Amino acid sequence: MSHPAPAIHHPNWREIRTGFLADPQVQQAYSDLEPRFAVVRQLIEMREKHGWSQRDLAERAGMKQPQLARLETGQVQPRLDTLQRLAKAMGSRLTIRFEDDLQTA
Repeated sequence: MSHPAPAIHHPNWREIRTGFLADPQVQQAYSDLEPRFAVVRQLIEMREKHGWSQRDLAERAGMKQPQLARLETGQVQPRLDTLQRLAKAMGSRLTIRFEDDLQTA
């Protein structure tokens, strides 16, 4: 008589991230990257709002789809002129601002 194999728990991304962020060094590194993550999230949201594929936006911005894919996956840090071209292609304007960091003030 065979017994069913015990269920194996496969953690989801949220559980894995929570585990990693328990380490203060990882938490600081993640926090340092948040501005880049925010830009990428907004870029993807705006592209999808237009109903465009990466190829569609890349063509409108005068770049190649693999370049946009690397930017959206965080493999490369976007240059200011690239962000400006992408904003213009989406009928938007790029705004950059400095904010006080209340944690260090």
